[in-house]
Parts: sequence; structure tokens; C-alpha cells
Amino acid sequence: MEHFFGINRLTSAVNPNLRLSESELLTFHNACKKISQHVPVQYVIGKTEFCGLSFEVNPSTLIPRPETEQLTQLILKNLPAAPLRILDIGTGSGCIAVTLKKERPDCELFACDISETALQTAQKNAETHHAPVHFFHCDILSSAELLNIPKPDVIVSNPPYVCLSEKKAMRPNVLLHEPETALFVEDENPLLFYKSIAKLAENQLISGGKIFFEINEKFGEEVAEILRQHGFINITVENDFCGKARFVYAERN
Repeated sequence: MEHFFGINRLTSAVNPNLRLSESELLTFHNACKKISQHVPVQYVIGKTEFCGLSFEVNPSTLIPRPETEQLTQLILKNLPAAPLRILDIGTGSGCIAVTLKKERPDCELFACDISETALQTAQKNAETHHAPVHFFHCDILSSAELLNIPKPDVIVSNPPYVCLSEKKAMRPNVLLHEPETALFVEDENPLLFYKSIAKLAENQLISGGKIFFEINEKFGEEVAEILRQHGFINITVENDFCGKARFVYAERN
């Protein structure tokens, strides 16, 4: 109601006799019908809030979670004061890259995704917030494109990490509507994206550069070990606000 007609709880409380027109009722009915079919409300209204900013979202982009807000705040807390190059791998709606650019305008942001339509959405979000980001198409599992950008000081990624076997515990609004390529990995190789990104970072990240991951809570130590094998030091596994291992960050030796 607030999104479509500007009617919030306060408005309806002080105007108890407020009535919608027939066209407004139809709009509201169609929105409610979609929600009853498990379409996420963020897709129904076409936007969500992330770190205090409004982001366009659609079925080509994952809906940003509060944990990813926490990841973004963790990155900002650990960034050096000097201007940096930051690479966001698997940017989706662009929420991490755009937020980092807004908070640290002195930094140069690069962001990639395998989905062209997600990149189009991310570009719109960057333009909306006047936050210039270099977006480009890339499959991290065949990452030749990433070799063409300047070496970053920071790499951040929230890659697919939900095992297919975990589907049965997920809600229909996620399973039926959010992009599977942004969510799921095979149980036989659940850390393939972390392995690929760590290998890239070993060669491309500057000496002393930092890497930040959002992870499946079951694999904190395994992701840390991957980074250790690729020469990273000062590796930290950190819990989210629910007490689950959700973030791993480290420094290139």
C-alpha cells in the first residue's frame, strides 16, 4: 500500500475512511495475488532496501539478505584509509559495489556477474545512486576476463553456496522465484566458487590485499583452509548476528 499509493500505517490510522479507486483496488489485488503465489514482496514492488539505500531487484537478481549487509559493513570497517581498487565478484543487483562506492567515493569499484540481465539491473542501481562502478560480464569459473582489469586491492564475493540438498528446507518464495544460479551448488563440490576465486586472488590481488567472503555456515574452516593453501594469512572466520559462521576474510601474504 505504501509503495503503490503512499498509504502507510500512519496515513490509514488518521484517515480511517480512506477509500481506493477501482484502478487502485485492481493494482492492490494483483499484488496480493502474486504474493499468494509466493512471489517475494521485493519482486512485487520491484525494490528492496540495503544499507539504507533503495535497490531495484527482479527475478534475475538475488534479493539481498541482512547477512550481506553485515558483510558490507565488515568490509568498510576493515578497509584502509587510502584509495583502493575493489572487485565485487557475483554482484547481482550491485548492492555491495554500489554501497561501497557511496561510502568510499575515493575507491574505484569493479563488479562482475554471469548474468547479463543482472548486470543491467546493477547498472541502473549505480546510476540511481550516482555511484560509478565498472560492470562487466564474467563467469568466475572461466575467469579470463578478470585478468584484463587492474589488479585489485580488495576482492569481495557472495557466491552461490547453498547445497542442492538444502532445498527441502527453503521457503517456496525463494525456490520458485529467485535465480538458482545465484543460490545453489552441487553437494559434491560445494566450494568450487571459493576455490576459483582464491586461485584468482593468489595471482591478481596485490601483496597485502584483502579478500572477503560470505559463506555457508557449514564450511567456515574449509573456506579458511582454501585461502591458507593459496598463501593467505591473518584468516578470520566470523559469525553473523545469529551466531552462525558466515564470513571469512584474509590478507594476501
